Amino acid sequence: TTSGEKTISPIISDIKKPLPQKQEPVEQEPVNFEKPEAKISMEVPKLKLDHEENIGVDKKTDELKKPEDDNKKKLPADKSSGLKKEISIFKVSLNEKVFLAKHLATIIKAGISLPESLRIVAKQTKGKMHTVLLDVITKVEGGKALNVALSDHKNVFDPLFINMVKVGETSGTLDESLHYLSLQLTKDSRLISKVKSASLYPSIVLITAFVVGGGVSYFVLPKLTKLFTSFGSKLPLSTRILLAISDSIQKYGVYWLIGLVVGFIFFVLILKIYPIRHLWHKFTLKIPIIGNLMKNLNLARISLTLGTLMKSSVSIDEALEITKGTVSSIPYQVAIKKILDEVRGGKSIGETMILVDPKSRLFPGTFLAMVQVGEKTGTLYDSLLYTAEFCEEEVDNITKDLATALEPILLILIAIVVGFVAIAIVTPMYSILGVVNK
Repeated sequence: TTSGEKTISPIISDIKKPLPQKQEPVEQEPVNFEKPEAKISMEVPKLKLDHEENIGVDKKTDELKKPEDDNKKKLPADKSSGLKKEISIFKVSLNEKVFLAKHLATIIKAGISLPESLRIVAKQTKGKMHTVLLDVITKVEGGKALNVALSDHKNVFDPLFINMVKVGETSGTLDESLHYLSLQLTKDSRLISKVKSASLYPSIVLITAFVVGGGVSYFVLPKLTKLFTSFGSKLPLSTRILLAISDSIQKYGVYWLIGLVVGFIFFVLILKIYPIRHLWHKFTLKIPIIGNLMKNLNLARISLTLGTLMKSSVSIDEALEITKGTVSSIPYQVAIKKILDEVRGGKSIGETMILVDPKSRLFPGTFLAMVQVGEKTGTLYDSLLYTAEFCEEEVDNITKDLATALEPILLILIAIVVGFVAIAIVTPMYSILGVVNK
C-alpha cells in the first residue's frame, strides 16, 4: 500500500498543477468585457420633448444613457466655458437660421437626442452661429430647455424662432415645429431677396453714374477749363454751370464727401427715435409703388406667422403677441397691439381689423374677407397661409414691375446728364475752332 501511494501521489500532484492556471483567465474575463463605455455607444437615447426637464435622457437609466463622456471628447471644456467671452462682429444671416431649423428637424425626426443633434448641426456651421450653438449645447446638457437656451441669444433668434421651439417642446412635436419654422424662414428669405434684387440694378446704375461724373469733374474738366479760358471766347451757360460744379468739387470735394457721410449717419441715428421712425414708416406706406410693396411684405409676414402659430395649436392671443414682435413696420405693430386688446375682450380678429383700420389703409378688403371667411368656417390658419401666398405673389409682381419701370427712368436720367455734359464740352469747342479759323 505504501508503494502504491508513492506511485499515485506524483500523478495527483501533476493533475493539481494546471488547475490554478485554468482559473486565472476565468477571473479576468469580467474585467475585460464589463466596460460601461461600450454599453453607452450601443444605446441611442430616445428624445422626449413633452417636458422641459427631459433632454433626451431617461432619469431611471441616466448613468447609462448620458452621452456627456463621449461628447466631451468632441467639444473640449475650455471652448464651451469661454463662449460668452467670444465676440463676433458678424451677424447671423437668415439663411443660417433656415439651415439650423431644417437640419435640426430632420435629425431629431430620425431619433437622435437633442444634444447630439445640435452637435451635428454645429459642426456644419461657422462664425457666430457656431459659437452660439456651442453655448446652447452646454446649457441644454446642463438641464435647460432648448427654447430657454435660445432666448439667451435674442440678438440672434427672434421671438418667432424661440416661441415655435417652445411650442414644439411643450407639445412633444419639436421636429414638426422646426419644419414649419424652416418653411416660414425660407419664405421670408425669398421675400427679402426679391426686394434686394429689385433695388440692385438701380443702385448699381446710380453709383456708377456718380463715380463717373465725379471723376470727369475732378480730373477732366479742370484741364478743359484752362483750354477754354486761354482763347478768350465766351462760354455757353451749360459750360459755365459745369465748370462751376467742377470748381466746387476741386475746392470743397472733401467737405462735400464728409457732409454726405455725416448726413447719412445722422439720418440713420435719427430713425432710431421712435416717434420719428413711426412717421417715416407712415410716409413710406404712402409712396405710390414703394408703399404697396411694403404693405404686401408686412401682410405676408403677418399672415404667414399667425397662420403657422395657429396651426401649431398656439392660442390666438399668444400668436398675435408673437406676430407683433416679428413685424418691423411700426404702424402694423400698433394695429396688431390694438387687435390683441380687442381679441382679449372677446371680439373676433376680422371684426377688430375693421375697427382698427376702418379706411383699409393697412388691411385691404381682400385680406379682411379671407380672415372673416376663415373665422366663419373654422379654418382661419388655412385662410391666413393662403393669404400669405397671395401677398408673396403680389410682392413678386410689384418687384418685377418696379424693376421694369425703373429701367427706362434711369436711362432717361443718364441720357439727360450725359447729354448736358456733352453739350457743355462740345459747344465751346466749336467756338474755339471759329476763333482759330479767324
